[in-house]
This record gives sequence, C-alpha cells and structure tokens, in this order.
Amino acid sequence: MGSGCESTPDGPPPLPDAGPSMDAGPSVDAGGDAGPDAGTDAGADAGPDDGTPEGPPPPGVPEGHTFLRPSATRVRTVAWTDPQVTLRFAFLGQAGRHYDFLIEEYQRWIVMTLKDPSGAVLERREGGVAIPPLTTHWSGFTREGFYTLEVSTEPFEFPRDLVFRLVDQGPDAHGDLLTTASPWLPSEQPLMGQGEHPGERDVFSFSTVAGHVYSMDCDFANRGWWLSFLDPVLNYTVGEVNGANFTELRASTAFKAPAERSFAIVQANNAQVAPSPSAYQCRLKDEGAEDHGERMETATALAQGTTSVEGRLDFRTDLDVFALGVQPGHHYRATCVPSATPPDCRVLAAAPGGEFDGFDDIVLAFKTAGTSHYVGVQGDRVVRARWTSAPYTLRFEDLGLDDHGDTRQTATPLTGPSQTVTVHISDFIDEDYLSFQAVAGGHYRLSGDWRDTSTGEQLFSTLYDAQGRSIRAPGQHVGSRWVKEFTLPTAGTYYFQETAYLRENLIDHTVLFEVLAP
Repeated sequence: MGSGCESTPDGPPPLPDAGPSMDAGPSVDAGGDAGPDAGTDAGADAGPDDGTPEGPPPPGVPEGHTFLRPSATRVRTVAWTDPQVTLRFAFLGQAGRHYDFLIEEYQRWIVMTLKDPSGAVLERREGGVAIPPLTTHWSGFTREGFYTLEVSTEPFEFPRDLVFRLVDQGPDAHGDLLTTASPWLPSEQPLMGQGEHPGERDVFSFSTVAGHVYSMDCDFANRGWWLSFLDPVLNYTVGEVNGANFTELRASTAFKAPAERSFAIVQANNAQVAPSPSAYQCRLKDEGAEDHGERMETATALAQGTTSVEGRLDFRTDLDVFALGVQPGHHYRATCVPSATPPDCRVLAAAPGGEFDGFDDIVLAFKTAGTSHYVGVQGDRVVRARWTSAPYTLRFEDLGLDDHGDTRQTATPLTGPSQTVTVHISDFIDEDYLSFQAVAGGHYRLSGDWRDTSTGEQLFSTLYDAQGRSIRAPGQHVGSRWVKEFTLPTAGTYYFQETAYLRENLIDHTVLFEVLAP
C-alpha cells in the first residue's frame, strides 16, 4: 500500500483473483443509513461541499455495498471494531479520470481490493498506515459503472474506525493501475505525458524479448520525478531512480527483461518541488540481448591462456560471468579496466559451485583448484540520475603455480639443521606455510635478505604452534638481513606463515632456517 502521496508500488502486483472475502458478518454501510454497526458518517450531517444535502444514491448500487460520492472535503468515519468484518463500498467510476482514496487516521494493517463493474480485480494492496493521510491512486479505468472496494484486515488485528475521503482528481491521460496499463512500443519516438497532480504515476505496459535489455530515458519539466521498471516475475521495481536525490531534469535507467511483458512507471510530480501539472517526455528502447550471462550456467567460456575479454555493464545491477580455463593450483589475477564513463567495474571470483566474492575493487587475485574458475564483473552499484551502458576490458594474468601450501595441513616441511628455501609471494592472497619439528628447549632462527622498501616492511613470517596459536618471535635488522631467533619450550610441530602486505614484496624471497646449538 502506498504511503503519503507516493505511488511507488510497495506490494505485489494485483492478483488475478482476490480470493475469498474475509467478511464474517454483514456488510458495513459508510453512509448515513449504515446501521448501528457502521459507526458515524462524519459527512452525513455536513452534506456535500456546497452544504446542500447529498441526495439518495443512484440506482444499481451493488447489493451489500455503501455508495460513495467523491468529494474533496467530505470526511467519512466508519466504526470498525471486528477484524472479521469486511467493509464494502461502491462508487461510480468514469474512464479517463483519476480517483484518490485517502485514509486519514492510523491503521495497524489494512487490505484493499478494488474491482471493476464486472467484478474483475483491478488491484489489491495491503500495509500499515503509520503517517496519515495514506493516499491510494486509481486511474486507467476502461469502462464506466460501479467500481467496488473491499476493505479488510487480518483476523488477529485490532482495527480502528476507518476515517477516509474519496476524491475525484480529474482527467488522467495515462492510468496508474497495472491491470489497465497504457501500451507502449519501444522506439525512437518520444512518449509525451504529464503528472496531473502530485503523487500520481503513469504506468505503461510493453512487450519484451526475454533476456533483452531495455532502457528508458526521460526529460522532465520540474524536479520531483521518479521512474523505474517493474519486474513482473519477481514482483518488484527494478532500475529505480528518484529525482529527490538529484538536481538533473533528465533521467534514465535500464533493466533486463525476464519475460515477454513488463511495465514502465513514470512519476513527474511531487508536491514539495513541482507545480501541478508537470510535463515529461520519455523514450523506451530495446537495447538488444545482454552481452554476457549473469549465472554460471550462462557464463561466457574463455579458453585457457585467454589474456583479455571485452564486455559492458548493461544496467546498474548487471553481473557478467566468465568461465575461465585455468591450470590447477595456479594463482591468477583478474583486472577490470573501465571505460572513461562511470560506473567503475568490480571483479568477483568463484570456484565452480561456489559463491562469488571479492574486495569491491577493480583487481582480484584467486587460486584455482580445478581446470575452470568463474570470474564476474559488476558495476559500483551507485545510483545515478542517468544510467548509460559501461564498456570495460577484463584482463587475466597467470601468476604461476603456488610453490608452498597455503594451510598448516599442506605446509612444506623444513628438515634443518640448515636449510635455504625460496618463497614466492604472487599476490596478497598468497600465504605460504613452512613446518618444522621442534624439541623441548630447542633454539631456532629464520632469516632473509633485508630489502629497502618504501616503509621498511619485510616479508611477514608469523610463527604458530600445532593448535594455530601465534607465538611471539620478534624480528631484528642485523646487518644486511632480517632475523627471527627464538626458543621453544615444548616439543611439537610448528609453522611459519609467510605473507606480504606491500606490492614491493610480491617477489621471490630466499629464507634460511637454522637449528641452533642449545
């Protein structure tokens, strides 16, 4: 159910059938002759806007429904204390006009079902009314006659008296009901429209090719615009962009169609920033098929040895997935080079059947286990007033076979009493483990060539016991070498974890392990 004067759909699209009514008692009449259960009609005594009596309802009001005559000022109050009771109303609706139903007081939870004269469900909304008035907009009626409204709540709720107005807001060129949305054909020809009054939206329906990307580009006369697509499969808006966050009067967005029919939603008038009415013009385009799939099952296959591939981000939440042929046990680095136009691209990676992860950066290193590894590219996810597709180049580097195991269980054993080992750190994710057997009270030393780096930082060598607890082993700068010398009080297996935190240290390091005299 919408909030305030916003028309953003915040519930599922209209259901094909509202299902059985929750009415466990007689219908409640909101008019002056509603009976004792209907409460007091605040407008019954006041009459219509001009102060004259409203007069009897027209013939043909559906049985069991209270007739409502639209009025900008007439507030009605209906007593509602039983959650099993469904309130039923009817009003004469005209094609091409816009009606607002405004709930003036707080309700914990409320369900509204609107039906056309044939009884077909046009819309079903539900939600809470936290900050009244809660305005629901209805336009796009295709026939004239009695439209009915059922208002109910959940059986466990405690409803309050329903205080509301029904207002005829005048003509509306494009309706805001999904079930009667205006047709729109993607083309270069602009569609003209206007926000007739604050809060109302225009909803358009268009045929799509599943898997194609569609873009919408709009020019607005005033600030206070809002546009999005509605995904009919997932039942929520996608590609939403809201003028409340931008000063631009031109906006665009895009999405990938999941089915053969989708919706575009345009709102051109916000009471806080735009006069009424406010004009707009929009273009809807079929941008063609997405260039790369978004899942492992539809990934673009890249042969082993591929050094680069071209792609583009077709919409803000786009994810391009590549199945890269790799050599088992190698480290790789993937770098995304974005175009000159935002958004920047980000790299993700996943083993087959795993989850994509990364560091929200344009470069990512990973280690492979099998002959295939998945690499994904996505945008920075920043919402911009104007979306434009973003080309990029994804580059790959084979950093070579991992020389030492990256866990304690796969550590390379050191035998001593004096042993030189080459440790190649290929990237920041590379962790090389070396193990050795210690005797109680044994004295040991690990050392390497001192390197003059920008911060003085050397190869990191962290000592652990068999339970994975770190052991203090301070390093010293001795002549042309760094040195760690330590005594171990208990016998057992111990480990060195070798890592680097400076790009300058992503090289080969020669380390010397020595068993010293007691």
